[in-house]
Amino acid sequence: MFSDRYSFAMRDGADLIPSGASCVVFNATDTSELVGVSGNITVVQGFAPFVDRLSTAGVRVIQQAQGAFDFAVVLLPKSKKQARDLIYQATQVVPQGVVLVDGQKTDGIDSILKDVKKYVDLSAPISKAHGKLAWFSTPAQFPDYADTGTQLPQGFVTAAGVFSADGIDPASQLLAKSLPPLRGVVADLGAGWGYLTHAVCDSPAIAQIFAVEADFASQQLISKNVSDDRVVPVWADATQWRAPKLLDAVVMNPPFHVAGRADPALGQAFIRNAAANLSPQGQLFMVANRHLPYESVLEASFQSVQELSGTPQFKVYHAARPKRTKR
Repeated sequence: MFSDRYSFAMRDGADLIPSGASCVVFNATDTSELVGVSGNITVVQGFAPFVDRLSTAGVRVIQQAQGAFDFAVVLLPKSKKQARDLIYQATQVVPQGVVLVDGQKTDGIDSILKDVKKYVDLSAPISKAHGKLAWFSTPAQFPDYADTGTQLPQGFVTAAGVFSADGIDPASQLLAKSLPPLRGVVADLGAGWGYLTHAVCDSPAIAQIFAVEADFASQQLISKNVSDDRVVPVWADATQWRAPKLLDAVVMNPPFHVAGRADPALGQAFIRNAAANLSPQGQLFMVANRHLPYESVLEASFQSVQELSGTPQFKVYHAARPKRTKR
């Protein structure tokens, strides 16, 4: 665990962190990852459910690194490009201090630390609980670590760490091809960087589209990828969000991973919330990996469910007339 490695680091390098220091932690998901961290803590976190969890516990949370701190802790994400960008961001908000880099072996900590050593004098790593932690002093220069975004051939812009950062997701592409012309007020739940929202905009009968996305970085990309006044980007947990009025349709390619761990219950929660937000005659258009167990939840939530199209890998569902659930 990070907290164990951190306590060892403080024991071995007691003079690393001055008393009363200010600390910024990148990518913490809950307070268990902050146990033992000294100083006044600010967390940089953009995933809405984690933000809510940390904020409820009294932790100061920001979505974009800004200000100046005495030291930083970077908890590695699975994306190597995002990990490099977080390290770069840490050096920008810790102009003169210490940056600690921590991660599990399964998250690529070994390759990251090996690369970091090319640029700075890195401490000997502390290995414990299937992970490693090492640190370096700032100022430090990482000229190729900052993420400047990715321009896809189709004209869309993505960023390190967002879903389908390197190309259009094939499941979303299948759903977009399967959609009939929609009308009225629609929501794209789990909109990502806006691909499905962009596809829905092809219908002139659409009055408004709520693009609901929990990841702050992805949500910020929607306005860059979809230039349409009918689109309302919403930064929120799509399993909890409530539309201002009942919707005519929902489109979605729900995630089934949280912080790198598979969790099919997440997609099931998307389905239930879609039903709760739809009008009595509302429709859901959804794509999912074929192996995921969504049929029973769809049938419990809607009066009509059919597979609209599919491939060996994916299935597209059309569900209509939600069974009334309490809003």
